[in-house]
Amino acid sequence: VADRLKDSFKYLLVPGTIFEELGIKYFGPVNGHDLPELIKVLENAKQINKPILIHVITQKGKGYAPAEANPDKFHGVSPFDIATGQIISHKKAPSYTDVFADTLIRLGREDERIMGITAAMGLGTGVSKFADEFPKRVVDVGIAEEHAVSMAAGMAKQGLIPVFAVYSTFFQRSYDMLVHDIAIDHLHAVFCVDRAGLVGDDGETHHGLFDLGFLQTIPGITVLSPASLGELSDMLNQAVHHCNGPVAVRYPRGGETQYHENHSGPAACVLREGEDLSLVTFGSLTGNVLAVADRLQRDGIGAEVIKLNQIIPLPTQEVLHSVQKTGRLLVAQECVSMGSPGEGILAAVAAQGIGLKNTVLCSCGEGFIPHGTVSQLRAFCGLDVESLYQKAREVVRYGRKETTGCSAH
Repeated sequence: VADRLKDSFKYLLVPGTIFEELGIKYFGPVNGHDLPELIKVLENAKQINKPILIHVITQKGKGYAPAEANPDKFHGVSPFDIATGQIISHKKAPSYTDVFADTLIRLGREDERIMGITAAMGLGTGVSKFADEFPKRVVDVGIAEEHAVSMAAGMAKQGLIPVFAVYSTFFQRSYDMLVHDIAIDHLHAVFCVDRAGLVGDDGETHHGLFDLGFLQTIPGITVLSPASLGELSDMLNQAVHHCNGPVAVRYPRGGETQYHENHSGPAACVLREGEDLSLVTFGSLTGNVLAVADRLQRDGIGAEVIKLNQIIPLPTQEVLHSVQKTGRLLVAQECVSMGSPGEGILAAVAAQGIGLKNTVLCSCGEGFIPHGTVSQLRAFCGLDVESLYQKAREVVRYGRKETTGCSAH
């Protein structure tokens, strides 16, 4: 009894006891803003030859009152007035995140079953705007994407329509829950995959290049890829009300570029017709590929442009019909090549026994992409207009050998 009483008081009063029970030496809590104290703790920890956990507490924005008062606002900082902390706003075109938030609010007004979920990224994903209007219909699970997907499964089982907005690079944390909690029961949950593709300045950790590779292994999932703001709005409505089972809508950071049309109806559509080369793409590269087709047309080369609106399951009928006519194929895709839609297209072509004169998959390769602007990184990967144009000319000119890649590394 005395031993149990001692342990009860110990667990109640002493932090870190759970780690001690696991054989991990616990230090803390330590004031992370007191550098002498923090350095002393680190020096002591170096002398101990066993697993150690140092519990450091800091305050986001410490020392700058506006950031202390509004840490989310200062997570990713635009130019601001130092004296007041007010963001210096420049009028800008709406982004994909803005359109997602506005569309979700509209759908939420029409259907009370819609619930928003975020993993500590309410502002970044736009879910906070939905929460402003429907505070009781949003759950922020903190930095726990795994739990967010499991929660979405529970909501779906109770007849709700959960919408989990998450950055592509963080979504991969949830793979196990997608398989066991969502897919096995074929639950209708909507995953809005923000920052898909190259995101630019955030660097290696934030590029959304891997989601297509792992999502294609999820049984029964549907993945939609809008290429314009109008398509995003329509596809989000489709995902919420017209799809069965799990569905993901993936879209890039920022706003529209060259492509502003809306062809969101079919799973795949032909944007340009041609007889010499099949150009296949999806999402944010659509504008680049159309620009390439225009340049080829001036060279007397007829390129047929096929845009995939649905990536998983892969709609191959339009592509197969096109390559049977042209005999040449170039796929432009802003993702890693392994497990990409391009590989799926080549497999479908081979399964049909279609012999092609030349094929090229242009992607982001197999490695990690460094820091840089999106335009710089597309050039680095060979996905800018000039690189794709030169590669397309090679496909048409040299139809004797088959290649499988044009990324920078």
